[in-house]
Amino acid sequence: MTIALEAAADDPLLPAGWGLRRLLMHLCDRGVRTASPLVEMGAAAAALVAELGLPEVEPVLREVTAQADRLGAAKLTLSLDGQSPVGVLDARGQSHRAPMTWRPRLRLNARFHASLMKQAVPLDRRIVTVLTAEALALDVHGWIRHLLQGQAAAQITTVAWEDLLHRFGSPGQDPAAFRAEFEDALRMVFAADSTIALAADDTGVSVGSAAAENDAATSSAEQVQSERADPTVAAAPTAEDRSAPHRVASPEAGPASLEPTSRRSEEVARPSGNRPAALERPRSPSGTISLRSHLTGLSGVIWLRRGQGDEPPVIGVTPGARLEPERLTTLLLEPVIMQVSGGLPQKEFDAASAWAMTNRDLIDLVWEGRVGSYEEVASRVKKVPTLGWRQS
Repeated sequence: MTIALEAAADDPLLPAGWGLRRLLMHLCDRGVRTASPLVEMGAAAAALVAELGLPEVEPVLREVTAQADRLGAAKLTLSLDGQSPVGVLDARGQSHRAPMTWRPRLRLNARFHASLMKQAVPLDRRIVTVLTAEALALDVHGWIRHLLQGQAAAQITTVAWEDLLHRFGSPGQDPAAFRAEFEDALRMVFAADSTIALAADDTGVSVGSAAAENDAATSSAEQVQSERADPTVAAAPTAEDRSAPHRVASPEAGPASLEPTSRRSEEVARPSGNRPAALERPRSPSGTISLRSHLTGLSGVIWLRRGQGDEPPVIGVTPGARLEPERLTTLLLEPVIMQVSGGLPQKEFDAASAWAMTNRDLIDLVWEGRVGSYEEVASRVKKVPTLGWRQS
């Protein structure tokens, strides 16, 4: 299958990134649930954002609105070998609309909708929400669920790196750089989805279903999560440019502790030959809140958590969106702000210290357990003040 995406004549920008994927998932989900090609998008962007389980903050609303506008105006088609292309959206009557005007409904192409009703791939809404901020991880999750849906429970499928690069990479992308990026996405999916088994080596990526957990307590907790999860439905993942300008922090992204977490390994057994190196799945409680640059104004990611016992308040800083112990800097806030682990360059330490002083009340509320949701933290957080300027 080939996916083609053509921008509208009056807007050279293609829909892209996590916003495009979540919108396509929503369109497919509603189309299947209602058995109708006419999909309700809500009265405004805020209504759709709430239904998607995303934080109703300005960067998210702006991104969803922009991507919905571009998607509604773009031409998206699917082509199967030997068959005529099938449009995803029915664009009739769209040429007369005003740009950036929220449209309360979109219509799927009748042929695409009929195919979707027969071949939809179920996804776990909880996992999709965890992966929201990572476009490639959403692609990988959809690909894995599609692959597992078509294979037997005990079957192992190995896909070569060359094939994966062709499917998910950018034109001219260095194979080594693609592999590193794809393995990062695999780890994110593996950490979020306990039902899959993944392994990677120089041959490619092996995918199978995970064996049942032996730990009764773990199994019970995962069963409760599964029963609460509201499944959504997605079409095949897209493979467009990964360089979307806006990236938002997932409400459930990241483990809860600012200390190294325990991990367990799961390995995919092959019928013959050497076993590839297994990916590791973090096993840690929920509760940590990650705040990215668009909320803090910092170059790195800030991690907040609830305090335990009499320990003094701390915050974490990482250069990337994942909480990796070897790249974590822990800042002690009392009696003065100081680094107790890791190491930030002086300029970044000064900026993080200024941010912590500006947001100390909010940090304390999270530390004391009086504020625990990402949405509330995101609505209260203040960006780092410009160094050298006094606050009024």
